[in-house]
Amino acid sequence: MPAIPPPAPRPSGSAPRPRAAFLARGVVTALLACLALLLPANAWAAPAQAPAQASAQAQSPSPSQAPSQAATSSGKAATEPLCGTPKPGAFSCFGLRRTDVHRALGLQRNTDGQAVAPSGLSPTDLLSAYSLPADGGAGATIAIVDAYDDPTAEADLAVYRQQFGLPACTAESGCLRKVDEHGGANYPAADEGWAGEISLDLDMVSAVAPNAHILLVEADSANTDDLGTAENTAVALGARYVSNSYGAYTDDPSEPAIDEAYFDHPGTALVFSSGDDGYGVTYPAASPYVTSVGGTSLTRDGSSRGWTESVWNSTGTDADGIPHWGAPGSGCSSVETKPAFQTDSGCPGRTVADVSAVADPATGVAVYNSFSDQGWNVYGGTSASAPIIAGTYALAGTPVAGTYPNSYPYNTPSALHDVTTGDNASCPASSGCGFGTTPQCDPSYLCAAEPGYDAPTGLGTPDGLTAFRPGPHATVHGTVTDADTAKPVSGAAVDIGDHQVTTGSDGTYRIDVPAGSYAAHAGAFGYADRDLGTLDLPDGTDLTEDVSLTAVPAEQISGTIGDSAHSWGVYARITVDGVPGQTFSDPATGAYRLTVPMNRDYTLQVTPLEPGYQPLTHQVHVGSTALGGVDLEPALNSSGTLPAGYAISYHGGGQQHFDAATTPAGWTVKDNTPAGGWQFDDPLNRGNRTGGAGHFAIVDDFADGWAPVDTELTSPVYDFSAEHTPELDFETALPSDYRLSDATADVDVSTDGGSTWTTVWHHEDILPGPSHQSVPLDSYAGDKSVQVRFHFTGSLTGIWEIDDVAIGTRALTALHGGLLTGRVTDANTGAGVTGAVLTVPAGADPTAAPAATARTIASPGDPAVGDGVYWLYTDRTGKPPVTAGLPAFGYPDTTTKATVTADHATAADFALHPARLATAETALSTSVAWGSSRTAKLTLTNTGGSPVTFSLGEQNGSPSVGSSSAPAVTAHTDITPLTASSGAAAAQPGGSGRPEGPTADLTTHAAAATSAQGWQSLANLPASSFGGVAAVNGGVLYEGLGVGADGRWTTDFRSYDQATGTWKQLASPVTKRDSPAYGFIRGKLYVVGGRDESGHGIRGGEVYDPVTDTWSQIADAPLGYGGSAFGVAGDRLYVIGGCDFSVGCGTTDVQVYNPADDTWSTGTRYPEPVSYAACGTVDSVLTCAGGSYEPLDGAGTDSQHTYRLDTATGTWKQVADAPTAFWGAAGTAADGDLLVAGGASQATGEISGQAYAYDPGSDSWNTLASLPQPQLLGQAAPGWYLLGGEDANGAPMDSALQLPGWDAPHADVPWMSESANSLTLKAGASTTVKITLDATAMGAADYGDHRAALVVDSDSPYASLTVPLTMSVTAPAGWGELSGTITGQTASGTVPLPGAVVEVDSKNGDTTLITGADGGYRLWRPVSDGKLTVIAAADGYRPATRTLSLIKGGGVTADFTLAPLP
Repeated sequence: MPAIPPPAPRPSGSAPRPRAAFLARGVVTALLACLALLLPANAWAAPAQAPAQASAQAQSPSPSQAPSQAATSSGKAATEPLCGTPKPGAFSCFGLRRTDVHRALGLQRNTDGQAVAPSGLSPTDLLSAYSLPADGGAGATIAIVDAYDDPTAEADLAVYRQQFGLPACTAESGCLRKVDEHGGANYPAADEGWAGEISLDLDMVSAVAPNAHILLVEADSANTDDLGTAENTAVALGARYVSNSYGAYTDDPSEPAIDEAYFDHPGTALVFSSGDDGYGVTYPAASPYVTSVGGTSLTRDGSSRGWTESVWNSTGTDADGIPHWGAPGSGCSSVETKPAFQTDSGCPGRTVADVSAVADPATGVAVYNSFSDQGWNVYGGTSASAPIIAGTYALAGTPVAGTYPNSYPYNTPSALHDVTTGDNASCPASSGCGFGTTPQCDPSYLCAAEPGYDAPTGLGTPDGLTAFRPGPHATVHGTVTDADTAKPVSGAAVDIGDHQVTTGSDGTYRIDVPAGSYAAHAGAFGYADRDLGTLDLPDGTDLTEDVSLTAVPAEQISGTIGDSAHSWGVYARITVDGVPGQTFSDPATGAYRLTVPMNRDYTLQVTPLEPGYQPLTHQVHVGSTALGGVDLEPALNSSGTLPAGYAISYHGGGQQHFDAATTPAGWTVKDNTPAGGWQFDDPLNRGNRTGGAGHFAIVDDFADGWAPVDTELTSPVYDFSAEHTPELDFETALPSDYRLSDATADVDVSTDGGSTWTTVWHHEDILPGPSHQSVPLDSYAGDKSVQVRFHFTGSLTGIWEIDDVAIGTRALTALHGGLLTGRVTDANTGAGVTGAVLTVPAGADPTAAPAATARTIASPGDPAVGDGVYWLYTDRTGKPPVTAGLPAFGYPDTTTKATVTADHATAADFALHPARLATAETALSTSVAWGSSRTAKLTLTNTGGSPVTFSLGEQNGSPSVGSSSAPAVTAHTDITPLTASSGAAAAQPGGSGRPEGPTADLTTHAAAATSAQGWQSLANLPASSFGGVAAVNGGVLYEGLGVGADGRWTTDFRSYDQATGTWKQLASPVTKRDSPAYGFIRGKLYVVGGRDESGHGIRGGEVYDPVTDTWSQIADAPLGYGGSAFGVAGDRLYVIGGCDFSVGCGTTDVQVYNPADDTWSTGTRYPEPVSYAACGTVDSVLTCAGGSYEPLDGAGTDSQHTYRLDTATGTWKQVADAPTAFWGAAGTAADGDLLVAGGASQATGEISGQAYAYDPGSDSWNTLASLPQPQLLGQAAPGWYLLGGEDANGAPMDSALQLPGWDAPHADVPWMSESANSLTLKAGASTTVKITLDATAMGAADYGDHRAALVVDSDSPYASLTVPLTMSVTAPAGWGELSGTITGQTASGTVPLPGAVVEVDSKNGDTTLITGADGGYRLWRPVSDGKLTVIAAADGYRPATRTLSLIKGGGVTADFTLAPLP
């Protein structure tokens, strides 16, 4: 589901979104302080004249740049927002709290013990102002949806309700229920701002509807999908009224889709706040399915009502005298449709708001919040208005099923208090609200109150309950069927007046409408409309109206979608305007066919699915006969990707795609200032925004320190002497990023070797990209020496990118080879194989056609064409060999000959035959007597078509034992996830960073140690670093990237030679990254994401091939994050959460990279927002622990939770918590455990040297040997290597450590062994593996079941096999069991006697036992011992004796009740 994007510029004619304050004195200092964090390390050293320009810019901030601080000054309410500005894809709460009122904890009483009203409106005030009944709400459940947790919600609510004499509402009584967004008890992290919002919502619902039950649903985060999921959960749990006090100022085309996913709940009153920043549309308040609530100022007066209201519009000041302005949101949505009940004429879309209630914090409500406030306070904002209205709906009665309660007030608008004064789009000149001193909007009612409906307050505020009741209504229901076949018609529309409902798959419908008389009709595509006449529907009517529809005659439209120069088809999706569904053309022939009703005009929309073709629109008329021959030819792309079978050339010139990260041969770069200029390695990872692909040329003024830049990129000399119409084509982008001054981007031409230049293309504006530019060079036709120069000048001017530069006479040529198309499938499963490579080799003749390749892709949604579809053009006609396969991922190549005909397409499918292991045994179990062993057998068969190599591993099902360890050394630190990338610069005064604890005197580097002693030192890293990569492949340890000791990002990359103890420098990647995600998959290292030197997340990725020592680019991730948790599972790289400068640290996003086809997909969201968690792949299961959430505008919290990903179901399962909450620990996996070392705690302000192992077999954590000194952000790798890291002061470390004994991919089960560790099987062959279950070292204490599993890893493309195994340890033959319980007599009866002594004497020796906590004992002995004498004794009791014999293979019970001593 799409997420809400960040607030964007409004459409023409709409008001800009106001912000809550303005930049006062000190703004320049603040701006420069921000730049110090934003700029790369070398920025301030660059010579610049920028400060004057920066200062000039800072003096004229836009309204959106103004800070929103609270206000305090005489006569004005001092306020501050509860929640910060919403991040992209997220919402913010609309609550405000006062900072100038007395706050106190607990019940407020005077010296006589009488209640004293806290500041702010009380429940009695609200009931009086809005004429609401007291003691209402019985039988109703009101849901409150908010983000994050309020740990003291129930306790605080109890204080509020007791203070005002309201009935108690507790979880124990069932009145209050708190759930997470999925309806469980896995509550999210606490957040101070949202906790205040929760307190406000709970108190207002209680004030208005004190007898209602309350359901508090806490979303994992403020993201769109999390809050939307919480909304659906609230309704699913039975709430008919849902209060929502959050939103964002945005008006985006994605909103209707989000409406359908989360807010379309007929029969439920969904209530949303309209916003606190004045005139402008907010979402979800603009959804046509919800009641949007504006805000008023509510004050007492002498009228008969006793109260008066106006549009809330107030300015307060903070402690520094800086104004803070607030007013409700309102306006006209450009993307949401207008509901039928709204009749205002000045807005064609949805108008916000519907109704209103008090919101002005100056006349605000009393709220109790002890978690993030000091108890009692006065709150406001439209966050107060929404729960008041939700409670009012609950008092009015249950909404009618199938209706939308936001329509109810429009039935009786006179039953509301009409607010006729005030506006939300004006303010005093000094308040900096972003508007003038008088409101400016058209029409005026969108921002100013007037009699009747106006947008700031809607129809008005409550005056009793009438306006919130459904009013007289009727119900119509029935079934729509086909008149000829009597089959149900799904998707039919039934219209009752302006009310419409659509039939379900079974043809049924149900609709509730206000009582009245309506013209009704029904219809469906392919059927004639049916007039149902006039339906008279008095109040209470329940009418069954079945409808039969007659199918209209239909005919076919058919033809082909074809290439304009070849005789092959174009694979395309065809839709028809106004006709449901879609059809696809044949991938080879382009033939298509669809059926539509006859005698109508239609518009066909053709979307080619093969790259290089443009969409087209075509109109047709279908008469009384079939319409054939509708053959269509999509136009070719004029730039960018070309279709198969075409080539483009530039005669007299050439093409430059900037494929390498260095200056191309023949091109020159001239930098006219010391700052630098054109580069080809994208230094701050902006990404290619030109429309091109891969590397590109860029001037990044920000990376150059915002210093004056004057740089030239000049082409080689071209000969145009034979050209008549030369041109220059290129892809470009001049984005707005970091642009505080105008840039000058010129393209110049010289014909005299660069002595003089003529400008042919000039821009100082913004070209956001992708942008294709074509510049005629006709005036240079005939010149023998032509050069082109890309010239950029400016300071504080941002970025210029160019790619795919082409110069000369452009010629598009149709090639005359042939096209192969079809699918590549897995012969074992029949599934399509994406990412498979098809190759037609070059001919033996040097002049023959070149080799041609193509890669399969996923199905575009065509039910007739599954995954693995491809198109392959080759110049080699006849019957060339075609090779298909994906050997790097377990699909060996297969080669066959295919017929290739010039200018024609041939359908050719390929089936790949990978290996596949199978076993008939789903589990193994056997009984083994202690002191002996047995062998079990497992037969493995290669059912695939290729040889398979597999290895056997063991998976523990019983607790593992951790190493003993001294207490871990710790040190104070001020580093947090947000400051981690700054290294030493992030550490703040107040913490020495000196280790504290039993090993505080250790030197920086650990001395060599034995395995028993703990961590061993390897050769130090050549350079200190943190936040890099560490990985092992084929026994080789690799390390690099991250942040070095000088605070600069690095691309250094090396491997470690275990034999010589030295580091070897390897090829470096192009991109510098801090804290990327990475992992080896099938022998190659994939590195993605990370943060760049400006703190922003990186979307790009690279892959390293150890065989060739080379790096290459991979597809960009959808989202760029650094500090993500990550791991590899099932040949996929998972990137979990992370940090970005614009949102802070901690998200629930999960991105999944598939290297087989170089694509990204979205995984199941992580259960909580996270960054810097520690992950490892344990027995093929991705396992993650810890991590942090630290938003830009809130306190950070660390997690103690551990989760495991079930890749089959895509769900995260919570398992045992880690011993402590942490972030920034190094994590890896080995020997079947998740391994974690180091890390920091924001709660304690310490970093640690503690190490742990999580054992999934026992679902428990064990302590390992501690590190020599505390550290965080080290790089861990299997083999339990720990490289680099950051100390408590933020200084990078150069240590390289290893904890011996952790070097296997799976566990070592001590009682289990296999006859072979690895084997290779031919196709169709089988082998039997013998598994020895050894109980020779076991005894009676080991009696019972011991569980493990055998893991079979292979080089096939399928998941590992896991075979559970149970060894049931039994007594040897001829042994028997003796057990019993020792109890003692007391005055109150018999009690178990723990610690009692049980002595068993026999002819073969004596045994002494001590009873357990339950007084029980158990013993196994050979029956051959004969008669046994059993003596039971305990302090303070008389001993007792019994003689007995054991039973072979059975048990004898001997209980004793001991009498007390006299």
